[in-house]
Amino acid sequence: MSLTLKWDKGVSISYNGVSLLFDLQTNHHSASDFFITHAHFDHSKAFRFAEGQKYSTSETCEIIRAVDRISGDWTPIDFNQKLEVDGLKVIPHNSGHVLGSALYEVASPNATVVYTGDFNFEDTFTMKAAEGVQCDVLIVEATFGSPCFVFPPKEELAYEMSKWAVESALHHRTPVFQADSLGNAQEINCILNGFTNLPVLTHPRISRINSVYESHGCKLDYIDSKSKEAEELMSSGEYAYIVPKGSNLSDDGRFNVALVSGWAIWNRDREQAFAYSDHADFPKLLDFIEECSPRTVLTCFGGRFNHILAKEIRRNLNIEAYPLDLISTTYVAK
Repeated sequence: MSLTLKWDKGVSISYNGVSLLFDLQTNHHSASDFFITHAHFDHSKAFRFAEGQKYSTSETCEIIRAVDRISGDWTPIDFNQKLEVDGLKVIPHNSGHVLGSALYEVASPNATVVYTGDFNFEDTFTMKAAEGVQCDVLIVEATFGSPCFVFPPKEELAYEMSKWAVESALHHRTPVFQADSLGNAQEINCILNGFTNLPVLTHPRISRINSVYESHGCKLDYIDSKSKEAEELMSSGEYAYIVPKGSNLSDDGRFNVALVSGWAIWNRDREQAFAYSDHADFPKLLDFIEECSPRTVLTCFGGRFNHILAKEIRRNLNIEAYPLDLISTTYVAK
């Protein structure tokens, strides 16, 4: 019996003729079991399709339900819980990315495989860092898989964001942070609560996700922008505002707008941007890979960075590495 790893409209791990699909990208697929790493849209599409059995943490499902809908059958799984599916043992571990995000350890008689999805290898203001999991094969995200992505320390960025927000308010312009509704938005909220006295207004989509974070013990002080309380606060102008990326507020002279994203390293045309991310940067990717101590690394979800990261892994760590979508990889039991 062989274990086969490949890119097949998601990360496919097949054993004994049965396939598990991780972070499915389309509804046209023959697999019957789908594992979701976290609630960001590009990794949770399986929830939109009625077919198949879905597995994720409860937190991930709650976030999806707060902003969207769940289709088909779903089974909750907890970190470190062992689940056996068609001869494969699957164990989810905290990935440190966003609330409920998981990386998956998949054990077979042939090899142990770890698939990360998006992950973070350092503590943030709302999340505990992922920990390395010993494995034979590591399938790792390559979102920031290039040496050009080295983020400043999070404490330094928190200070800079808070300072910018307070100075904006002192100059009678409302500081507005554009960020992913899940992940960075909650990080910014937590930073502003801890480093400033500014009331924090949040877009309704962000408020709904905040409420899920709060139900799992993450303390966030905020006011929903559609609430009665927000009307009075907005008339005063003395607050900070967190909105989803892409919100068009730049033409409103009352607002001083900043982007918060790992991609801000490349946003030199923006008047204000902070390279704060809930992903591992390039050095942390290498640190995590080294801690997992795999024999082989397969890269994915990074576009052209899949090739760049694989090359850097071979050069820096002397570990066999190549993009998952390049060729199928098969392991036969000894």
